[in-house]
Amino acid sequence: MAEPAAFTPGPVTTVTAQAPFSAGVHLQPQFDVVDLLPPAAAERLRRLRQRSSDANKLIPPFADIQDASALKQDAERALRRLVDHPSQGGFNLPETDNRVVLAEQHLARVTDDFKRIKQRNEQRSQAWQAVSGALATCESWLRHGVPGNCKLEAVEVEPPKLNKGESVTDGIERLRRRGRELRADLHRIASAPFPSSYVKAQMRAQVEALAMQGAPSASSLIEHDGKIEFQAQRVTSEVHAERRLLAFTEVPDAVALVAWLHKDALIAALDREIASEADDAAALSHEARQQREAEAMGDLLDIERQEAALVWLAQSQRLPVEHRADCSPLALLGLQLITAPRATSGPAASSPLHAFDVVGGKR
Repeated sequence: MAEPAAFTPGPVTTVTAQAPFSAGVHLQPQFDVVDLLPPAAAERLRRLRQRSSDANKLIPPFADIQDASALKQDAERALRRLVDHPSQGGFNLPETDNRVVLAEQHLARVTDDFKRIKQRNEQRSQAWQAVSGALATCESWLRHGVPGNCKLEAVEVEPPKLNKGESVTDGIERLRRRGRELRADLHRIASAPFPSSYVKAQMRAQVEALAMQGAPSASSLIEHDGKIEFQAQRVTSEVHAERRLLAFTEVPDAVALVAWLHKDALIAALDREIASEADDAAALSHEARQQREAEAMGDLLDIERQEAALVWLAQSQRLPVEHRADCSPLALLGLQLITAPRATSGPAASSPLHAFDVVGGKR
């Protein structure tokens, strides 16, 4: 039987698959907070970025520190080999040998170089951190701290006039000292006690609520010959076993029962306790607290605006001054927050506050 004829293979065609549409293409453009800013504030943010970048470039590369450390270790090993005993692989040369003297000089030189580059790295890293603190504060606030119903507008602040004989850096320190005083005022306001009259009214309301909560019920005894029903409270406890467990139970609410049984005596005792601890001379009501906080925060922002203006001026004069990392971004970038008006039509208007506005209410 004849062998079948061999088939000639067909031509081979290589087909390159088309790259998907999204390959190498970012469908969502990268967001930059500088796009949120008016031109003057955007320029200030770019200046902060450039200053941070320039400071970072002055830090010695880590590879240079590694190389300096390696040279120091090599020099130490070379010196040890010259002076070590032959049993330790050395040549046992005396300290007066010229080779030992040269090795010691070389070690001292590379050790000094290593210390210098480490010191330079620490100093310039600290300088970079000082420069970058204000930048990090501004960018973080722009990403996460701007209220959603506000827009940013530019505020131009002229550098304040300096006192007689005062330099720019002296003026900056004077304003920073005033800022520290205002922050201390804010701390005192937040730490102020509340007036005893307000505290006593709150205490009475709490005891009254407890007394109502703790009132026993005699209905079951009267109607069904049952028992007096005392109010209970749910208690959660942690059980220590092979794994963490929680246990729940109900126990009589003793505090509420005492408040119901001896309400007047409890109020009188708490009145005496409040009177012994109250400090009405330093106390602030909620309204006074809010008013003083608003005034102090307004004064602080004004001081920080003046401080930032002087720092920008000092930097333009190439003075070694940096913005504080805890300075307000509004002051650093020259901004103010403007509350956007609420929509009067459409989906954005369907809120209780909008309805309040429509009927003529005032907030």
